[in-house]
Amino acid sequence: MVSIIISKAEKLVQEGKVKKEVESDKRTHFTVQGTTEKHSVIFDKEKGNWSCDCKYSSLYQKSCSHIVACQKIMTKD
Repeated sequence: MVSIIISKAEKLVQEGKVKKEVESDKRTHFTVQGTTEKHSVIFDKEKGNWSCDCKYSSLYQKSCSHIVACQKIMTKD
């Protein structure tokens, strides 16, 4: 499952579907255009937490492809 998530994340980044919207001292907010809908991803700098509003992340409390894609964007900056 992890390799599928990484592959999807890489594809999202390559296709330019990840956008950093707002960055403050406390949080960074991204939008990610998924297959069927746009997702909101937030990195809480104080807690070191990532969150996404997609069903996978909500149901399983794990990093989804949207979060991994945003992490890849953050390491590029």
